[in-house]
Amino acid sequence: MKKENVQIQRFENGKVINVTDETATEFRFEVKTWGRESLWISCTPENLEELVIGLLFSNGCIDCAEQVERVDVSFEKSEIHAILGEKHPTAKEETAEICSEPDIVELFARADEIFGHPGELFADTGCAHCCTMMVDDRVICSYEDIGRHNALDKVIGRGLKQKVDFSRAVIFTTGRISGDYLKKIIGAGISWVVSRSAVTGEAVRLARENNIHMFGFVRGGNGNIYN
Repeated sequence: MKKENVQIQRFENGKVINVTDETATEFRFEVKTWGRESLWISCTPENLEELVIGLLFSNGCIDCAEQVERVDVSFEKSEIHAILGEKHPTAKEETAEICSEPDIVELFARADEIFGHPGELFADTGCAHCCTMMVDDRVICSYEDIGRHNALDKVIGRGLKQKVDFSRAVIFTTGRISGDYLKKIIGAGISWVVSRSAVTGEAVRLARENNIHMFGFVRGGNGNIYN
């Protein structure tokens, strides 16, 4: 469902030929929650529960995954209904364990490993962003989507479902880091983000104001350190 075939013409070696091309599926949904304004998303139509949880969290509609009792998807109506409850965030247990900061050489090596193995959607269509979450050197999840914000929301949604300690997490993204993108990372309590692409000036300002470790253009063991 995340890919579809279309008939196109291709100009090759001086000739126009008829071929079948594989493209990424784009689906537009209206996300509805009772008593709240609807949210609209255009996305790759998979891992929709994680996407909705991350989207609602990023927009301040929920504080934890438990508040989403059910996610009902209607492809026919292009609607997603998120049924919200009144559950409150579970208090985190305090531990004496100290979180060690990643070494930049090791961090960039992991980035090359992650970025060097794109997901199926990108490999087959070239039309996808990928976002990966790593905690304590272990990959928790990795999602693709036609939208870089969607891919991040899916990762955050999965993290909320698994009760991940976001303060120990590192985000790897193939997309650029803009100010609005970084605000989602800050809002989740994540302080490490590594991108294969560029960052904006607003993202740099936010990273420095909020003590976010941010790296861009990370390729082949090299990259820019913005904060």
